[in-house]
Amino acid sequence: MKHHMPLFPNAPSPLLFGHRGSPRLAPENTLPSFELCRAPGIDGIELDVHLCATGELVVTHDENTLRVSGYDGIVEQMSYDQIRELDAGANFSGRAYQPLRMPLLSEVFESFGTDLYYDIELKTDRYRDTGLAAAVYRMIKHHGIEQHAVVSSFNPFPVRYFRRHAGDSIPAAVIYCVCDEQPKFLQRGFGRHLAGCRVLKPEHIQITSERFSHDSGKRGYAVLTWTVDDADEAVRLCDLGVDGLITNEPGIMKDVIAAYR
Repeated sequence: MKHHMPLFPNAPSPLLFGHRGSPRLAPENTLPSFELCRAPGIDGIELDVHLCATGELVVTHDENTLRVSGYDGIVEQMSYDQIRELDAGANFSGRAYQPLRMPLLSEVFESFGTDLYYDIELKTDRYRDTGLAAAVYRMIKHHGIEQHAVVSSFNPFPVRYFRRHAGDSIPAAVIYCVCDEQPKFLQRGFGRHLAGCRVLKPEHIQITSERFSHDSGKRGYAVLTWTVDDADEAVRLCDLGVDGLITNEPGIMKDVIAAYR
């Protein structure tokens, strides 16, 4: 039995999010990839947002554009006029797509509105406030999707800055895993105390029955987990009562989730 507020009022549970859309069928973090998640049984999308040099909110995962576009550039150091010339699907290994731009966050919201739920990951390794959190908050408010968005980051500081603007009106989460890229003191979710958030976003292998009961039951955190592509693992997590799963296989995983609705 859950003893916490759900991610979103009146939303189905558990929620299913496509990781960067449907990345095995279309280039990640692009409008076609997100469009594949506008389907029955797929609730939303996880996406990544950077602030580029000219202040636009650009949807792409890496700080460097090389992996997805073939061009070696740093998003934060590039204008959006430069970024929009790149092909976000240049290195996609699936079927051929026409050249695709890295979309703006505003374009994603304009395209999908409240048809989807959004897990918006703030991409910055800075401890100081870069303005990213405030810009994302303003964009969510402008498009009226406060009841459809959760904001998250591996870095607890932008989550903290986001909460200065949003308070508890929009859920916020710290992401964590046991990995070399994350400082050891953040690998078990300690960032929740720095961020003051009410949602936890651990890698799925960190969720055990005892850990889940401690976090979700006693402490009242909602739990959104990633990246779950195995049906048996999804069943284990749903049986524990997670509030949401992020997957690279939303078209397949939706059938697993349907049994828990």
